[in-house]
Amino acid sequence: MSYLYKKFVNERVVKLVNDIERIRLCTVIAHIDHGKTTLTDSLIAASGLLSKEVAATARLLDYDMIEQERGITIKASSISLIHEMNGVEHLLHLIDTPGHIDFSSHVTRGLRLTDGALIVVDVIEGIMVQTETVTRQAMQELVTPVLFVNKVDRLVKERRLDAKPIAQEINKTVREFNAMLGKYLDDDILERWEVSFKKGSLCIGSALDKWGIGIETLLRRTEGDNSPQSLANAFLETLDEVVEAYAKEQVKELQVRYPVAEVALNALVRTTPNPSIAQHYRIPNFWRSNNGIPEELLECAPEGCLVISVGDVQPDRHAGTVASVRVFSGVLHRGKPLKNTRTGEVGKSLQIGLFMSKTRVALQEVPAGNLAFITGLKDIMIGDTIVSKGSPDIGEMRGLSYPTEPVVTYTVNPKRLSDLGKIEEIIEEYAKTDPALEFDINEETGELLLSGAGELHIEISIQKLQRLGVELVLGKPMVLLKEQMRKDGVSCSAGDAGSSEFTVRAVLTPKSLDSLGGTIIDSQRPSSCYLIDKSGTVDINSEDIEWFREAFKTVIRCGPVAGERIRRLTVIIEHARGISESPETSWNDITQPLVSAMRESILSGDPVLLEPWTRLEISTPEEYVGTLSAILARRKGDILEVVSERSLYRIEAEIPVRESFGLANEIRTETSGWATWGAKSGGYRVVGTGEIIE
Repeated sequence: MSYLYKKFVNERVVKLVNDIERIRLCTVIAHIDHGKTTLTDSLIAASGLLSKEVAATARLLDYDMIEQERGITIKASSISLIHEMNGVEHLLHLIDTPGHIDFSSHVTRGLRLTDGALIVVDVIEGIMVQTETVTRQAMQELVTPVLFVNKVDRLVKERRLDAKPIAQEINKTVREFNAMLGKYLDDDILERWEVSFKKGSLCIGSALDKWGIGIETLLRRTEGDNSPQSLANAFLETLDEVVEAYAKEQVKELQVRYPVAEVALNALVRTTPNPSIAQHYRIPNFWRSNNGIPEELLECAPEGCLVISVGDVQPDRHAGTVASVRVFSGVLHRGKPLKNTRTGEVGKSLQIGLFMSKTRVALQEVPAGNLAFITGLKDIMIGDTIVSKGSPDIGEMRGLSYPTEPVVTYTVNPKRLSDLGKIEEIIEEYAKTDPALEFDINEETGELLLSGAGELHIEISIQKLQRLGVELVLGKPMVLLKEQMRKDGVSCSAGDAGSSEFTVRAVLTPKSLDSLGGTIIDSQRPSSCYLIDKSGTVDINSEDIEWFREAFKTVIRCGPVAGERIRRLTVIIEHARGISESPETSWNDITQPLVSAMRESILSGDPVLLEPWTRLEISTPEEYVGTLSAILARRKGDILEVVSERSLYRIEAEIPVRESFGLANEIRTETSGWATWGAKSGGYRVVGTGEIIE
């Protein structure tokens, strides 16, 4: 396959990487098991990179052995495709993402790098909890939606419906989806982005059976008449054909007559703006700059200065680290000096190019408007902004907002005691590649602690660490409690005016840090904790800055209520003076008074101890509603609503994370696999009272 990918890139893709108007950057997102990866197979096959016979079952982008064994997507994977529409070839950089809540940080990162989203919804299950989570993320990132209503074959084969009731079920799903968009978009954007056949942003079909219906399908039947009544009649007539084809067992004829890849790719090309258009409205949404955003960045200009954003970083035995990036302006050249705006470090890439599933195809240069990979850069992290050496200050990408954060902790021990001194650094470096993962060492007991978004997340992380030579034994899971202020604290001072003195204020982290101003000194993004200087006297490039960061980390690792980690904390340095330049007294002169002032201000904000909850959405046949209600009651869960939808019942509930261990297996066993479910963060509640805290 690697030879095929290299040939495809060198002969077809390279011709288009400089033509921004014909480039589209897209992410495929959905609730788990709604058919993302199955559909993506057909899109890949349309470019000749996969046999159409095995498409929908090969799950090409789920190439990791763990994904193949478990049958789920656990990471984001990208590939570049070519699609011809109206006689013009277009280059699509496509990212397939996980549907499980534990791996939703991959969705967040994929959406930041792309301008369009293909959202896949199972017509039987409808809009599920993770569907809304990932769609909300897409809307927050101003990523244009395309809806693919999947598994229509189930309405024919399982529900045995005729064309009209099938159309009604599909229309219901579309109405629910557009209503969901209305919750997260302003009216002017909603009017443009609501999906429909007429706008060309809606398609329906069966990813598994490889057929689909889009606006072109209907217009061919109406001879170009796009009036609502003509399109509605054409839709019903086409569904009649679909029902008849299944009755006569002629599904392969549907694949030929209505190929799913054509309608999905047409919708993406038509609906997703090219990078030069998208960056005009997307860049101001997530770019931080004190000097204004350069026009070349807004226009995705290849002749401008090089600006790259890092969406993913993964360890590699041969290359050290491999970073997935988007080139926002300029041209990325192999081997030229690059500067990390976060660290100030300058380095050179070993290799650059395009990801093609698990294969990296090397290129000499990648211009603006494309996704790419870079190897060889040290100390690179997700969210970093990379520029060419000598570039002016252009600001950097605003931090990503993840729907999950670490909520469970396991003690981990090496299988062989002799490995104890070797593995800590490896685990620590691996944890940097996953925003939902934290690694810590208990200073009192020496225990190694690994925290993640859930049981599955930790299990997968352990398996991946094994590949890096780290053999670990998991202890029992523990819930990761957090501390948080109820309100903003007051300004507090500490230190000696004769040497150093600080005044700081602890506040609840706002949705946008731009409202606070100042310079970010340190950030712990998964927990939304930031240290900001507004005094104007702290030199962020000085050696002493590490002592400021040490003070901040000391405070957020050990809160004043119960010694637990703090979340949603922003500490603002309002005044700083008389800082000692003597290294041997830095702890006393800088860190100690800063810690004292921070803690005093936090205490004035009425901090409380919190525990995480999970929100569940379970779809089940009627006979299992009682069984599931009993399971949730035993686990101290709250059932919020039980509603009948289509042929299933939907149970919405909330449950403490401490009661969720083993829940998936229990649901699967007690319902014989008939129940499907999804989860998202249920936020935090005060320990002992159950009060909900935002």
